[in-house]
Parts: sequence; structure tokens; C-alpha cells
Amino acid sequence: MRNSCWRKCDHVVSNDKKIGNKKMKNRNPFFCLQFFCRIVFIALLLTPLTTLQAADAKKPNVLFVVFDDLNNRLGCYGDPVAKSPNLDRLAARGTVFTRNFCQQPICGPSRASFMSGRRPDSLGIWSMTKYLYDLHPDAVTMPQWFMQHGYTAMSIGKVLGGYGKEADFKTLSVPDRRTGGKTKDEFALPNSSPLPPNLAKDLLCENRDVPDDACFDAVSASLAITELRALAKKPEPFFLALGIFKPHSPYKVPKRYWDMYRREDIPAIETPARPRNAPEIAFHANHEVLGEPTAQRTLNEEARREIRHGYYAAMSFADAQFGRVLDALDELKLRDNTIVVIIGDNGFHLGEHDVWGKMTLFGWDARVPLIISAPGIGKVGAKTSAISELIDVFPTLTDLSGLPPPPQLEATSLVPVLKDACASVKTAALTQHPRPALYWGGGPQALPQVMGYALKTDRWSYHEWRDFKTGSVVATELYDEKTDPLETVNLAGTEEAKAVIPPLAAQLNAMTKRTKP
Repeated sequence: MRNSCWRKCDHVVSNDKKIGNKKMKNRNPFFCLQFFCRIVFIALLLTPLTTLQAADAKKPNVLFVVFDDLNNRLGCYGDPVAKSPNLDRLAARGTVFTRNFCQQPICGPSRASFMSGRRPDSLGIWSMTKYLYDLHPDAVTMPQWFMQHGYTAMSIGKVLGGYGKEADFKTLSVPDRRTGGKTKDEFALPNSSPLPPNLAKDLLCENRDVPDDACFDAVSASLAITELRALAKKPEPFFLALGIFKPHSPYKVPKRYWDMYRREDIPAIETPARPRNAPEIAFHANHEVLGEPTAQRTLNEEARREIRHGYYAAMSFADAQFGRVLDALDELKLRDNTIVVIIGDNGFHLGEHDVWGKMTLFGWDARVPLIISAPGIGKVGAKTSAISELIDVFPTLTDLSGLPPPPQLEATSLVPVLKDACASVKTAALTQHPRPALYWGGGPQALPQVMGYALKTDRWSYHEWRDFKTGSVVATELYDEKTDPLETVNLAGTEEAKAVIPPLAAQLNAMTKRTKP
């Protein structure tokens, strides 16, 4: 038996032995073993130069795009009016997550959360006056983690938090960049040329016949394209984060995007009234659109329609800038080895539930787009109703890229769902926001009075408003997403809710206990 095993080496001879002689006179199995060991030794010596380089070459690139205030008013999410051809194009290449939720519906805390993979309570960041690196100097964000594992990492536009202190990602391959000389809210023409007349009426809107590059986001997209051209020539993989400010208010975008919609085609507000039996604490003063409570304006029907029109126009402008970057990815032949992820940092109400803005626990604010295109993973053009959260993007990208996840993550990889849209990796999502909604007027050390938590499951949206100091529940809400997807009736306090709420409350309590600082 032993001799038969060694016959595989019969064709290997040395010195005076002839290759191919099947009738060697001095067949020596130990000589074969020695020769085999030499071959293995040489192969191991060459491994760092061949196998590992090949492994590096297989690492996918990552294009991660964050849109500000982008809710699910998109064609690929079923909106019949929305003109979003480029986001729809990405959806056709990847997977659309239809029940994806942000962790807090306002940009700073939301971004600190998903960029670090941790929940707002763990970070202690619920306001625009607390910054990730101030509270957590050693925090590692997505691009930093990828850079630590051999990627060229860079950030363009508003990605982590805002402008000023939070603009600094600390250590990236190149310093992150924001404005390209333009501010996020204003048009700017070359040589300070005068602007064409504003065809809009509402103070939140501007409709001017200017080119795209008069706007902040177009400059960011152009810079991203320039960087992609340079990155395509480098051997190492890249992580490019791009922040697109629109459709955040004010709705100042070129005329051609306003012209994509007829005012009469803009849908009326579907649910203008507050949900029946909803507690007052569920709402806020609509500062972003209506102004400060002491000097708030009232919107007439014309203003409401123009603002909604402006949001759609701003979304289509943002979509066009993303489309330019997507085109560059294709042109540079990077598509087949680049994971593309787009998200909205939080949702936005446009009059639904008597709310203009964000900072509520309702679906229009908590539910946000997530589209992932990962070449070679799962079916293209898939849609999934599996529960997902923005913090899940971090472990999903490390999983797809073959990187270890950082130890502090409080999230779950969505790769099983990408492979099978019918799969599920979690039973609930958690969204929160404080009251007062803008409590940080008291300064960086200010704390909220009440914290609102929403548990989002396949069927239910259960909300608890808790005293921030004592944790006692001061109000509850329960919405049946199956029979009442627009959340028009609060069932808390009804007979039906008596059996439903206890297990949801227990699940919410377990999730919030795990995320305390």
C-alpha cells in the first residue's frame, strides 16, 4: 500500500535518473519526499510576493455616498412622481432595503452613529453641539478602519457631521474636503457674476437658471470624479466617502431641476393631520421650515406645494450629481470591483402629520433609503423588507471586503440579506430623538428632558417617551404598520394594545439597556 502511494512521484528523477522512466531501477520514496518538501519550501518563500499580492488585488473598492435629509421619495422606493434615474440605476444593480432606519433623525448624531457603528446612547451624542472626537478621541470611523487595513481612504463633502470641528476625520489618506470654495446654501457664479432672477416665491426656495457647477454639491461631485481618476491608477483599493448636501433645505437648485416637475403633479400631503390619540410630545415646533416659535409663519397652499416641489427638485439635482460619479465609475472600469452604498442620514416630513422637518419618531423621519450594490453578491435588482439600520453599514462593508470588524460595533452585517433578500438578521430597529427637539440651545453641556425611543419591527412601531433623568415612561405610542402604514392612529391605551405592548416594551428595554454609555 505504501509503495503504491509513492507511484505519483515516479516521473520525478534527478542526476543520472531519466525523467519519465517508469521502470526506474532505484525508486526511492524518501528522495521523492525530499524533492516535494523543496518545492513546498520555495512556494512558501514566494507567497508574500504572489499570493498575498493577488489577495490585495481582490479587495473591493468602496464608494460610500451620504445624502442629507433624503427620505424614501425615490422611484426605486415606489414614488410615482420622483425623478431619480441614477439612484434607480444603482437599485437595478444591487439591493434596496425598504425597511431601513436611522438611529436618530438629525444629521450630527445620526452620522456619528453610523460612521462609528455605535448607537447615540453609547456615544452620548444626541445634539449638534457634541462631537464624536471630543467625547471619544480614539473613535475609529469607517474610512479610518479601512485605511488601517491597507485602503486609500478619503472623504469629500459633508460626511461625518457638519462644518467646523466635526469636519475633521482626524487621520485619512488625504485631508477631507468640503466646499470647493462654495457654501452649501448659496449659488455662486464665476467672477462673482450676478445671478439670474429667482423664479420661486417661498423664502425656503430658489429657482434660478444657473449651471450645476454654481452649486456646492456639483463641486463635490467633480472633486470625487477627479479623485476616482487618480485612484483608478493606484494598486491599493480605495474607500471614497462622498457627502451630497441636497435635498436638505433651502431648496436652491438650478431651474432645470424645477422644470422636471409640473407643480400640479406634485402630490398633495397624504396625511396632513396629526395621528389620532398621539401625545403632544411626539411633535415639535417645525423650526426648520416655519421658523422660531416666537415668530413662526403660516404656510398657505401655494407655499406648501412650492416647498414640496422644491424638495423633489433638490432630490433630482442630488441624484444627477450622484449619476455623474456613477458614470465615472463605469468609465474607469471600476464597477466590477467596487461596492457602492447610498444612504440618507435621516428622513424628512413635508407636512405629513402636521410636521415640517425631521426630529420625530414617525416613519417619514426614521425610515431612510439604503441601497447596496456589491458585485457578485446576490441577485441584482433585489428588494428586501428585512429590518436594517444605518449602523449595520459598517459591519456589512467590512464583511464584504474581507476585513475584521472593529471591536466596538453594535451592529449586524447585512451580507446574509444581500445573498438572499428573503433572509433576516434582526427582529427590530431602534430610533431615538430627545425633547425638547432642539434642547442644545443651553450649550454643549445641556441634556434633554425626555428621550423618545421607537422600536420598529416587521409589524409594529412602538414608541416610549422617557424622563431622561429617571427613565420613567411619560407617554407611549403604538402604530400597526400592517393595517396603518401611514401611522394615522395611535393604538396605545386601547384593548388591542394591552396584549401587544408588553413584549414590545420588554424588547425595547433590552435594546436600550445594551446601549447606555
